[in-house]
Amino acid sequence: MRKVFEVTDKYMIDEVLSNSEYGTLSLCNDNKPYILPLNFVMANDEIYFHGAKKGKKIDLIKENSNASFNVVETYSLLPSYFSTDDGKACPATHLYKSIVVEGSIEFVENYDEKANALESLMKKLQKEGKYIPLNDEIYKKAINATCVYKLVSSNISAKFGLGQNFNEERFNRVCENLTLRGTKKDLKTLKLLIQFRN
Repeated sequence: MRKVFEVTDKYMIDEVLSNSEYGTLSLCNDNKPYILPLNFVMANDEIYFHGAKKGKKIDLIKENSNASFNVVETYSLLPSYFSTDDGKACPATHLYKSIVVEGSIEFVENYDEKANALESLMKKLQKEGKYIPLNDEIYKKAINATCVYKLVSSNISAKFGLGQNFNEERFNRVCENLTLRGTKKDLKTLKLLIQFRN
């Protein structure tokens, strides 16, 4: 049975949330999950989203504000032969970091908070700048027309599957195969394997 590696370090969790461009928001719909992918930004320890003021998502939030949000950073897919030469499929795995945030959705009505959330999103997604900041008057109509809402967390859990349970032989073999395959993702994964080995 595969071990689960929980992470509680706030810096590591915040780093995943800051680097990820989108995640999946799960809402309640007549006792069934309703899931949609959204881009987001974390600001002041809350997760902000934006969109239209009308639609199914908004109706569901008004009916039941409970929500869950998941973000996954994927790393290298490890074929079974990266771990063993016995031909068994079992060692095939995918390395990852996963964050789940549970809480309730609140609509943001304060203009300055909305503008700040949207500015934070722009800074995240357009790091090079080259736009007029969102506190400028030219955005007033657009910001007032935009729905901004936030997930206020009651619980955050994180699991990082980065080969922490590999024995020495498997670890060395995987590192060698990642180096040989040598994609940009493989080299990034290799650094993380070594980091989480220590």
